[in-house]
Amino acid sequence: MTVCLIGKSLTTLVLSKIFINKGVDVDIYYSNNKNLNDISRTTSRTIGLSNYSIDFLEKEKILQKTDCWDIKEINLYKDKNPNVFLNFKSKKSSFFMTNYNHFYKTLETKIKKNKLVKFKKNTTQKQFLDLKKKNYDIIIITDTNNFLFKKFFSKHYKKNYKSTAFTTIINHPKKKNNIAEQYFTKFGPLAFLPISNKKTSIVFSVFDKDLTKDQSRIINLIKYYNKNYKIKNIDKFQEFPIYLSLSRNYYHKNILSFGDALHRVHPLAGQGFNMTLRDAKILSELIKKNLNLGLNLSSVLEKFEKKRKNTNFLFGIGIDFLHEFFKLLNKYNFKSVDRLFKFTNKNTFIKKKLESFADKGFIL
Repeated sequence: MTVCLIGKSLTTLVLSKIFINKGVDVDIYYSNNKNLNDISRTTSRTIGLSNYSIDFLEKEKILQKTDCWDIKEINLYKDKNPNVFLNFKSKKSSFFMTNYNHFYKTLETKIKKNKLVKFKKNTTQKQFLDLKKKNYDIIIITDTNNFLFKKFFSKHYKKNYKSTAFTTIINHPKKKNNIAEQYFTKFGPLAFLPISNKKTSIVFSVFDKDLTKDQSRIINLIKYYNKNYKIKNIDKFQEFPIYLSLSRNYYHKNILSFGDALHRVHPLAGQGFNMTLRDAKILSELIKKNLNLGLNLSSVLEKFEKKRKNTNFLFGIGIDFLHEFFKLLNKYNFKSVDRLFKFTNKNTFIKKKLESFADKGFIL
């Protein structure tokens, strides 16, 4: 029994570990385009993992909590207003941060040692068409830059935010560093996400076109909103366009779309990779059930779509609503909304529901 994974992203590696844990052979096909596969290009990228996600990763022996940075508290601010309008504090952990490169390289090293996995370069249209002729139980696409994705999964619900996400790392003197902060600025949401006691990740989602062309201004804004760190230096920026993309179809015969190929959302809530991990958990459970019953793996694809399509769509639209809401809030000063935030911040029941939404997403 063999599955085929197309792409060489972190999502691909997570899926391959799930399959080999179950004794399934995995062939990983990837493009030899250096720009697509150069992990050094993501040096400032970090990932926020919910408790639900980290528990799943530990269960699958993919990543341990001890390899991540523990975030105990989250403070949300309305632009430069010094008062926190929403605070989330946990006795255990609110969420966990990890460096993308470290996560990727550690998992890749672990997977390459396993005899069930084979890495194969694959670039031409003919090669991708030939994959369909091979006797794979499932073909999973995690990379949008290939012929099969463009042929079978081009229909998406899309929204271009006309924004750019800038990521970097600020280096600072050692300090207790377990509180994440997000400022909903008039330029776009700016997040300070601790990853160690000496480093903090920055994610600045900018919708001001003029600002995206001037990184010196972005640096000045980071310094302006920063109130907790004595910045030694700021790493090189990495940037990527922001858009909402939700696939209209999840599978075609024995081919499944997955990860960024399936859905992309605004980074303001740090939910993109967590959505993928929730998908992976459901897929893992369906695969395990089929293997135990001796059934063909391709039969799980329809079940997977039924379980995740509506849930992911609602969650993606929910993130979009939050983006538009805070964008409007910064444009107009609604005093009634401030009163609503004060009420919400004092209401334990509502805050627990919001925390559950961020942790597990929608559960239908």
